Amino acid sequence: MINYKKALSVLLIVLILLTFFPVFSYAEGSSFDLDSIYEPYYILVDADNPSYSFDGIEREADLRVEPASTTKILTCIVAIEQIQNNGKSLNDLASVSANAVNFGRGNSLMGLEEGDTFSIIDLLYGMMLPSGNDAAIAIAEAIAGSTSSFADLMNAKAQEIGMLHSHFVTVHGKHNDNHYTTVRDMALLTAYALKNPTFCEIVSSGKYTTKSGNREITVTNSNRLLIDTEPTETLPNPISCLYKEAIGVKTGDTTQAGKCLIAAAKKEGVTLIAVLFGGTLNDSTYNSGANDARKDKYNAYRFQDAIKLFEYAFTKMQRTVSLKDLTNAGLQTTFQITVPNAIETDSNHGVLILKADLPDSYTINLMEPKLRAVLDNASSMAEVNITNNYAPITDGSVVGRVNYVLNGETLFSVDLLATRTVKEGMAQVSTATDKPQVHTGGLISNGTEVVEPESNSFNCGNFKISSSQLILWILLFVILIILTVILVAFAIYLRKEKIRKEKRRRAAAKKKAQQKSRYYE
Repeated sequence: MINYKKALSVLLIVLILLTFFPVFSYAEGSSFDLDSIYEPYYILVDADNPSYSFDGIEREADLRVEPASTTKILTCIVAIEQIQNNGKSLNDLASVSANAVNFGRGNSLMGLEEGDTFSIIDLLYGMMLPSGNDAAIAIAEAIAGSTSSFADLMNAKAQEIGMLHSHFVTVHGKHNDNHYTTVRDMALLTAYALKNPTFCEIVSSGKYTTKSGNREITVTNSNRLLIDTEPTETLPNPISCLYKEAIGVKTGDTTQAGKCLIAAAKKEGVTLIAVLFGGTLNDSTYNSGANDARKDKYNAYRFQDAIKLFEYAFTKMQRTVSLKDLTNAGLQTTFQITVPNAIETDSNHGVLILKADLPDSYTINLMEPKLRAVLDNASSMAEVNITNNYAPITDGSVVGRVNYVLNGETLFSVDLLATRTVKEGMAQVSTATDKPQVHTGGLISNGTEVVEPESNSFNCGNFKISSSQLILWILLFVILIILTVILVAFAIYLRKEKIRKEKRRRAAAKKKAQQKSRYYE
């Protein structure tokens, strides 16, 4: 038996989806080559859904690995939250102990000295940009009294975030057998940390300068996606790995962990996180120092791989929407102005319709969040600049320009063309209107009225619907009514048929009973 309620529900859902959502298409592109990434452990995630890899791009994402100095992401966010959640200030001062500067050669340091006094925010920059181990110790001691107590806070935060396969012993990430994580856990951590504005401001900085007394310290970010490596005697021509969409976050490097990088990039409202761990190079020329160019390539791999991941994902996330989809969403492409010196016999009394010079084949490529915002605000994006509103105006001539603007950003801009010829009359007009006319959204500007054509859209309070969408709604409503009538009629027919069958069955049973009664008589 057909479930009519379920069938009607499904039909309604399909009709609503067809009405509200235009058809999008992914940008063309082949599947990502997982073997093209040099690092053995990696994952790429959307920060809004960090538990799962984007497009299946991951390798050994749940295998236990060492995080090296990317540990400091957790140290940093725990420190920020401890300060902010306990009514303290990041400008509070902290003294540097002897323990904090007890490091030998080969360690990455902020450059602290025993007895220094710096603010917590200064130390956070010193920890995150040059990966200062000394700053990490100073922060932990200032907030929790000791590094072990601070590590307890780190593990509690890790469990809260959902990092179920991680355990932290140190605050800086130097090797310890009981200090481990997975690249998936670190993606979760980074997505969480990037929700904090202070954290984002720190990890996106290229350089930072602070003072302690008369001593000035300038620290530089080791993330080459944000700032180029300066030339040295051993690396006279470093490869540039700058990436304009990069917003952080942290490098890491130990003998046991290898070359590590957690990078984030943001484009059109989408934030991606790439976690790449375990980068090494088994090359005798690197170990011997015989090939400086190969040394630089060794240090560039993780950054280049991050860019490769980001570029693939951003391209894959692109959607294409047509001019028809935009106009259906309310995008205004025609406008009306009044030509003040039009000839008195003008058939439209000086009213001139302008058309945006957009071909029917016009398309725009944007990622989903921004595209959705465009469709939601299409009816209010047009900003018109009228540069010539005086006759004579010829058919097809440029009368002005329209910018389509969303949140202050001009998405595209085209000429406004006259759709007919307007001849000049003898009327005198004020010279006050000789300046270019600028308007937004059909307002009157300097005596020239720009009006949205009535047929373009219908308004009901804050709800706007284009004429084409209205027609589609009416058509779909009619179809829905017809289908409903058909289904109800069919249900009635089945009900009647069932009753007829029941009557025939009863008649047959009665006849059989009568025949049986005569037999016994």
